[in-house]
Amino acid sequence: MADNSSDFNQRSMKAIILCVMVTIVYTQLFLSPQQAPRPVDGASGSTTQVTASSPNMSQVVVPPQAGVGSLQQATNPQNTSKVTRSEVEQAPKTVVDVGVAKVTISHLGGRLLHYTLANYKRDSGSAEQLDLVDDAPEAVFPLGVYIGTESDEGIHYSLTSGDRTITLAKDEKITLEFRGAWSNGTPITKRISLVGGSYLFGVDVVLDKPVAANQPVWLEWNHFYPSEIEEELRIKHVITMLDGENKIEHVQVPSVEPGLKSFGANKWIAIGDTYFASILIPHSTGSNTLIGRAGDLFLGRVAGGVQGGEFHAYVGPKDYKLLAAQGDYQLERSIDLGWFSFLALPLLWLLHYLYALLGNYGVAIIALTLLVKSVMLPLSKASFQSARKMQDLQPEIKALRERIKDPTQLNQEMFSLYKRKGVNPMGGCFPMVIQIPVFLGLYNALLNAIELRHAPFALWITDLSAPESLQVFGIGVPVMVLLMAVSMVYQTWTTPNPSADPNQQKMMMIMPLVFAGMFIVFPMPAGLVLYWLVNNIISIIQQLYMRSAEKGSVYVGTAVASVIIFGIGVVLTLV
Repeated sequence: MADNSSDFNQRSMKAIILCVMVTIVYTQLFLSPQQAPRPVDGASGSTTQVTASSPNMSQVVVPPQAGVGSLQQATNPQNTSKVTRSEVEQAPKTVVDVGVAKVTISHLGGRLLHYTLANYKRDSGSAEQLDLVDDAPEAVFPLGVYIGTESDEGIHYSLTSGDRTITLAKDEKITLEFRGAWSNGTPITKRISLVGGSYLFGVDVVLDKPVAANQPVWLEWNHFYPSEIEEELRIKHVITMLDGENKIEHVQVPSVEPGLKSFGANKWIAIGDTYFASILIPHSTGSNTLIGRAGDLFLGRVAGGVQGGEFHAYVGPKDYKLLAAQGDYQLERSIDLGWFSFLALPLLWLLHYLYALLGNYGVAIIALTLLVKSVMLPLSKASFQSARKMQDLQPEIKALRERIKDPTQLNQEMFSLYKRKGVNPMGGCFPMVIQIPVFLGLYNALLNAIELRHAPFALWITDLSAPESLQVFGIGVPVMVLLMAVSMVYQTWTTPNPSADPNQQKMMMIMPLVFAGMFIVFPMPAGLVLYWLVNNIISIIQQLYMRSAEKGSVYVGTAVASVIIFGIGVVLTLV
């Protein structure tokens, strides 16, 4: 035990931290953990059987079929064969402007043709607003009602009252009532309730009588995700569920298996990505959630009763404050802030506050990084001093190893040496390990902050949520990544190495190069790279002060350097 402990504490603390960071970033950002979905019992294999625990549910069998549109054909073979996408688009429609979004509803099927966000662009620098309804020819319009193997896709609804074009003032409410008849003649009413200034709306479905024995009404939202999105590493496409026990589950889209599977009782189900989500909220209990996939078409369904159901839907940005304000639904948990969300949230709030003061998210990231590094300075100093003391003891430790061959006696002599010199062999480890949760919290806060989407910083960096690249003779050069690599190598070179082992020293020098190489091969958002670069620069300055007492107080040096770095960031925004 003692021998292993002494060997462990001779290793470089810097190498340990770099290994941890590489592993975390690679698994969280690049591999996007592909956890398997958790279908309920009986939902496995090539066909999916949904067995319900409540009396309103019965079997729903969806055979897997090849092709993009197979899921729609499998679950709605009658209507899909006679209703085309063009017919849905050309049918009468109602447009409601709620301020934050413009909602277009087709009277054929009562589906959403468009859900266009007023405050978000489709692409950086584009004038086109972002539409959360897919425009791909293979896509299916969302907000469909399903009962057994049939849907309302082919129902010609009539709007009972109201104008075809409506604009709502903030907090103004309206309910659109659509009436039609199911394929067997059963009357159906579909009510969509919208509120001005809100992304949350209601959907109520009422049947005069059950359409099929023990078959509940299902409401669906779907997305068409092309296969190439699996290569878009900085944007995670997920299906998220909050179950009845308040446990959250994030299922990566590429890991969803073909077919339609039951996921038991959930408070809500969300389909979306890092920045936006479409969340369906059922008001029924029991088995009320289905997830499906056919080719590149993904869907989520929530259940009502046999004669209809009450539902709510949130379709909009994954803004933590906005989601948390939507009542008791806990929609903010759709944002995956990782294990250290308790740290990520305060850091995210602090980032918002700094932006409100500074007016630029790039400058706010610089200020936040400098504040965090200042708060962590006592721990960094303790770790540096411990590593320095261990480095000074290496000649004596080497001499003991050469002179004493008995492991037990060697350990006794080494601990006696530590005691005489007042050195704690674990002193350099604990301060650095304590800082890891803070790093991860800030990492996840920046990675998931929708505020950074299309947010400019300075010069060529026009989108902090996208990789940065300076075009030089037609070649994109990741300037900040290269500067970060240089800073990491220099920082590792100048950090005291508590080990005399040349192999460990080589590993220390290789790790920064590997880490920087990953940033180039798998580009990270500019906001994260900016944070890392500033963090490295201030760390180097702190080390220079800690290495030489003649330079003065490391606290004063950190304060002065922080002001200079922050000033440079502000100046860059003015260029």
